[in-house]
Amino acid sequence: MKILAIETSCDDTCVAILDNQKILSNVISSQIDLFKKWGGVVPDIAKRAHQDRIWPVVNEALKRSGLMKDKDGIDEAMKKVDLVAVTQGPGLAIALGVGIDVAKELVTKYKKKLVAVNHIEGHILSNFLKNRNGKPNRKIKFPTLVLTVSGGHTKLVLMKGIGKYEVIGQSLDDAAGEALDKASKMLGFSYPGGPIIERLAKEGNKNFLKLPRPMSQFKNYDYSFSGLKTSFYYQIREWKKERISKRAKDLAASFQNAVFDSLLIKLSRAIDGLKPKSLLASGGVMANLELRKRLRKLAKEKGLPVYMPFKKELNTDNGAMIGIAGYYKYKRSELIKKVDRLERQSRLEL
Repeated sequence: MKILAIETSCDDTCVAILDNQKILSNVISSQIDLFKKWGGVVPDIAKRAHQDRIWPVVNEALKRSGLMKDKDGIDEAMKKVDLVAVTQGPGLAIALGVGIDVAKELVTKYKKKLVAVNHIEGHILSNFLKNRNGKPNRKIKFPTLVLTVSGGHTKLVLMKGIGKYEVIGQSLDDAAGEALDKASKMLGFSYPGGPIIERLAKEGNKNFLKLPRPMSQFKNYDYSFSGLKTSFYYQIREWKKERISKRAKDLAASFQNAVFDSLLIKLSRAIDGLKPKSLLASGGVMANLELRKRLRKLAKEKGLPVYMPFKKELNTDNGAMIGIAGYYKYKRSELIKKVDRLERQSRLEL
C-alpha cells in the first residue's frame, strides 16, 4: 500500500511516500533560516511558508519515491497512491491547517482514503519505520516504555501495543527542547538553541553550575523545566556578555546535563515501577548524541533493549513518521469518513 503523508505542525514542511512501513521518500523543507532573526517560530510567517512550499514538496516526494516519472505529472503519480495521511495535531493551528487543506484537496480530487494522525503518535511509531530494503526488522516487545521529547512536548508513555497508549508522565510547563532553546537565547545565541547547546556542551564542564533537577524528589513521573530555566537565569543575569561568552561551553554543558538528568531520573523510576520489556525514544531532542549515549547506558544498566528511529534525522519532524502512524490507523480501520469535516486540533491529546 502506497501512502502519501503530510506534516506541517510547526516550522517544517514535510511530505513522505511510504510503501506500508518502508520509506520511499522523505522530503523536509525547513524554515529555520526564516526564524533565526526572530528567535523562534512566528505562526503567521510559518503558515505562509507552508503555503509557498507544500506543493513543490509534494511533487518532490512523489519524484524521489519513483511514483512520478519524468514525463508524468501529479495526476498520473497519484493513481499509484492508496492512502493520504496528515497531521491533525497537536501543533500550531494555522500551520496544521495548511497540511489538512492539501490533504483534503488530494483526497477529494483523486478519490483516495484519508487518515488523520496525532503528531506525538507519529514520533512514537517512527521506531517502526523501515528503509526500502525492509530494515531494520525489529521485534519490539510490549509493554514498552516510551520517552518522547522535543521542543513542543515531553512525555513518558506506557505503550501496551500499537494504538494502546497511557501517558504516565509529562512536563507540567516547558518542554525539554523549549528549555534548551531558551537557555541558548540567554547565552546570546540564535534559534534553534538545542543544537547550539549540544555543540557547546561537548567541550564544557557539566558541573560548572549547580542547577536543580526539578520534581526529582516526587515519586510521580512528571517533569518540570521552568524552575531549572529560572535558576539558570538568576545565576547568570548579572554577568557581563564577555564573561558569558568566555564560559558559554561550561554554561551550556551544565544546563544540558541538568535537563538530561531530569529526563533520565524519571525514566529510571518508571522502569523500576512499571517493569517494561523494552524502551523506545523519539522526538527532536533525541537527535542529541549525548542524550542517546546516556539513554543506552541506562538501558544497559536496566537490562532492557532500547530502540530509536533507525536514522537520526527521523527523530525530528518529518512526513515518514506521519505515514507510519497512518499505516497503522488504516490497519485499525480508523479512516476519516467525512473528509470535509476534518478539523485541525492544536491541543490534540494522545
